[in-house]
Amino acid sequence: MTRRDRTQPGSLAEHAVTGVRYCGGCNPRYDRTALVGRLAERCPNVRFVRAESGREYDALLVVGGCCACCADISGLAGRRVVRLRRAEDLEEAAEILAAL
Repeated sequence: MTRRDRTQPGSLAEHAVTGVRYCGGCNPRYDRTALVGRLAERCPNVRFVRAESGREYDALLVVGGCCACCADISGLAGRRVVRLRRAEDLEEAAEILAAL
């Protein structure tokens, strides 16, 4: 779904769509799922979905459990790429996604 597809006021189609890709979780330093949940609460204009190849998203959220942020995003496309490497990245990510 692209911004051009958002034609019905009040529908989910008005929301920016963000594809989410998690790392493998081999060395998580924080609760990745909880942080994405907090991000979703702060960005009600964004619909978070599992990122799939062959789709272009308004944003691609790459969630790494540590600073390596080694999630494989090959084959994924987003107009913006936002990375969460630590809990402290929440504020910046929320600002970027809220502006979509």
